[in-house]
Order: sequence, then structure tokens, then C-alpha cells
Amino acid sequence: MASGNVKILDAVRAGGNQYSKKEIAKETGMPWGTMHKAVEALLEADILIAHKGSKPVSAGRPSVPLCINTEAVYWCGIDIGAQSTRLVFCDLNFNPFYRNSIHTEPYSDRERFLDWLNGFYLDSLNESRCDRNRIRGIGLAVSGNVDSEAGIIVSGGNFGIKYGENIDLKPFQEKAGIPVFAVSTQNAAACAEYNFGRRAHCPNLVTIGLGVGIGSGVIANHQLLISHPRHPIGYIGHILIPGNNHKCTCGFTGCLEAYSGGNFLKSVAMEELPDRIALHSAAALDRAAANGDPDSIRIMNTAANYNAAGIAAMIQLYNPESLIFSGGQVRHDGYLYQQTLEYLKQILPPERRSCDISITVLGEYQSAMGGARLAFERFF
Repeated sequence: MASGNVKILDAVRAGGNQYSKKEIAKETGMPWGTMHKAVEALLEADILIAHKGSKPVSAGRPSVPLCINTEAVYWCGIDIGAQSTRLVFCDLNFNPFYRNSIHTEPYSDRERFLDWLNGFYLDSLNESRCDRNRIRGIGLAVSGNVDSEAGIIVSGGNFGIKYGENIDLKPFQEKAGIPVFAVSTQNAAACAEYNFGRRAHCPNLVTIGLGVGIGSGVIANHQLLISHPRHPIGYIGHILIPGNNHKCTCGFTGCLEAYSGGNFLKSVAMEELPDRIALHSAAALDRAAANGDPDSIRIMNTAANYNAAGIAAMIQLYNPESLIFSGGQVRHDGYLYQQTLEYLKQILPPERRSCDISITVLGEYQSAMGGARLAFERFF
């Protein structure tokens, strides 16, 4: 549940940085006394600013519009993906003023991993010339399993962290000097879409990530459902598909991702088309299928069929009003993406076909932005 400060700042943003206390109280539903005390504290901390020269809108005490001092506090979001790791620094209105991206280092041991992560953060901090004293928290999104409450990365199979490695993030937090809140990449993606996407504030929203890994995030009745290793939400890449004998990075055989994930499609092509070296990548298969190559069409149709099965399960479970795709395998003109949608239409019952389907407008920093927003919600 959002804190009073979060509700107040969200209300001020919703009001175009022109809301008075009366309008803030109406927007947040907070009791007047509680809201008034919190707003006064934010004004004293220079986080909110009263517009100067405000004129009374009626007889008596003027209704003074308030705005956010965007440079009072900054937030950091980091998204550790299977191939790339991205970082963003945002002001208090979530305008990103610095972005950075590097190749994700394959995991070897926890000390080196934490040194690498801290080095990326510090290098970005130095390059951005951001005032580190204004950074209030870091939201860390991880392509893998995360115990958010304990602050532990349980696994990240697509970049080498085996299940049960249990990397405690306290050393990173201590070196950074600010609190860190970690979630899965798709949890962060759903948060970003709910707050900043084309369907912002849609009460029931599901994100689908199709890339090296395959996953999903959920907003249900305006609430982000945060996954836990023992109670996973949205891990559609690990739905077991009958007849699929490919082994997944998680250790199981038959996972959806073990066929349809970007790296696994490369393995499938090498296995089934050993002499067609030019097709030994997911991107090459997609292009060839779009151009009518029968071998590529067969492989990609199987992947699309598997994808559709996992996505249909999420639609059946959560009945979202909006379904938003992202990831390296998602393009409007992509064969796999379009074929996935086609199979999805075929298997969904008619009453589930009204869901609005789109590709994210937030780009490759989607989950980093979601991480920054989650840090704000957690630590402000």
C-alpha cells in the first residue's frame, strides 16, 4: 500500500503540479489533518513548493497551488537482463536525466558479480555527475528469481546464476550507501507500464516479455503482484509443454522457454538444421520465416504455439484489460510475434478476446524505469 507521501506526490503530478491542499485531499482520499501535516512536512523539506504570487480563487484565504521540486530527490533503476544491463537516474517527476547500458557479465561467483554491479553503478554515477546525496534509493530488476523481502537474488539462469545461489544484496547496498529493493524484471515492467505506459493506471494489466527469457508481470485491481521464489507469479517461460524434450536453464526439461527463448531457438536451429549455419540465431530464423523459408516457419510456428499457450494461461487467470509485449523477440513486423498473436486468437475463448494488445512504448529501459518507481514507492 502506498505511503501518504507517495499518494500526495502522485496527486500533485496528476494535477499537473497545480493542485492545492483541498484538491490533494480529494484526490488522495486522505483525512484532512493527516494530509495537511504530511504536505507541511514536504514543504519544509523543499520537496513540495508553493507557487509564488498565487491569487485567491475566492474570498478568504487563497488556495495555493503546489508543485514538486523535481531536483529535491533522485531515484535509480537498474535492470539486469540476460544480455544487457541498463541503468536510469530519474528526477522526482520520473523524468530520466541519465541512461546507461552495458553487456551483462556472465556469472562466475557472487563476489565478482557484486563488484561488477557496484562498479556499473559507480561508473554511471560519476559519468552522470549526479549529486549522490540526492539519490534516495535503487530499484533493481533481475531477469530471474528474486526474494524481494529478504533482498536476495535466488537465480538468474539466463546469465549463469543457478537456482539456490541466493546472492544477498546487502554488500551492494552498503557500498552504494542507499537502500536497494529488488524484484524480477517482469514485476518492474508491469510497474513501469502501470505508471508510465500507454495504458497507465489500467486496473488490470499483464506484461509479456519475449526475449532470451520469457516471463510475465501482473497488475490486478491496481495492485502489482510481486513474485516470490516459493510463490511465483508470471513465470510462463517455465510452464511445462508436453512433447518438448529440451532442457531449460532452471534444470527442468520441457519448459516453454527451453524452446522459445532467444538462446534456445539458436540451439533448436543448430540441432535441427546443422548445415544451415546462417539460421543459427533467433533473429535469423525470424527473418527467414517472414520470407517464407519452410524450415524456419516450422521452428517458429512451434515456438509461437508454445508462447500462445503460456500467454493464454495468463489471460485466463487474470482477465486483463491490457496485454503489453516487450523484449528482443517483439517487433510489429516480426514473424514470431505476429504468429504468436494468431495462435492466441485461435485458442482463446471469445469472451477473452477483447483484451487490448500492444507493444510497449517505453523502450528498452522499461524495467529500469519500473525499478526507479518501485524504489520511490518503497523508500519515500
